[in-house]
Amino acid sequence: MASRVGMVGDVRDAPAGRENDLGAIELARFAVTEHNTKTNAMLEFERLVKVRQQVVAGTMHHFTVEVREAGGAKKMYEAKVWEKLWENFKQLQSFEPVGDAAAA
Repeated sequence: MASRVGMVGDVRDAPAGRENDLGAIELARFAVTEHNTKTNAMLEFERLVKVRQQVVAGTMHHFTVEVREAGGAKKMYEAKVWEKLWENFKQLQSFEPVGDAAAA
């Protein structure tokens, strides 16, 4: 029997416009800050490009973010932030480069 909706644990695209949602942007900024702290990097958040979500014990947010490096180059990263609102918990799970951003 085919399911009409995704299964728990499936990574799904967030509703259109979520990349402009202040809560999503705040979590994406958190991901960049946490990455900088853990790796002694100096990346600067530019914009949230894409949002996907996964229902786990809470929500795993999958973000594609554009950042600016200290030298000014723009880069794209895929970040995963695990959030459990009822526990006031958020944790950066991964932060990996996905390629160069197109020059603006």
